[in-house]
Amino acid sequence: MRLFIIAAAAASAIAAPAAAQSSFDPQISVSAGYARYVDGSEDWDGHTATGRITARLHRYFGVEGDFAVGLGSSDIAGVDVSMNSNVAGYVVAYWPVDPNLDLTARVGYGSTEFDFDFGGGTTVTESFDGMAFGIGAQYYFDEHNGVRFDVTRHEYNDIDGGLDSVGITYVRRF
Repeated sequence: MRLFIIAAAAASAIAAPAAAQSSFDPQISVSAGYARYVDGSEDWDGHTATGRITARLHRYFGVEGDFAVGLGSSDIAGVDVSMNSNVAGYVVAYWPVDPNLDLTARVGYGSTEFDFDFGGGTTVTESFDGMAFGIGAQYYFDEHNGVRFDVTRHEYNDIDGGLDSVGITYVRRF
């Protein structure tokens, strides 16, 4: 995690002088797609429909909020485990590679809620909170439409090893 924070800080420090020389109009974008969450075991596999709203405030940084809704569940030793939702907020650093391609790094905080169904009408719902950080890339086909790929690490103290997610989303820029 320290590596991602250091990388984001370094990118911000490098970008700041260049940012003072260029003009940039803030942008709002929304995206929708799919993300797969894994916990490092071979037992649980979480699939989600994902949505995101992003405010790119500057050529090199912005903020965003993510929301994911679980699709399906996994049976682990007789317990039906399903991810209800994931909500997270991030600060994002952008590295423009060319006019249509950006590399991204993000760090933030999130919460993931699970249902554990033990059968016989016994279901326990638990939420896990913690830091999240990731890297990715986004490519715009034209002025408004693009695609984004990202990998995010969710560090939750109560989940041994945390969660990793890999997502792909359609992006609509306004």
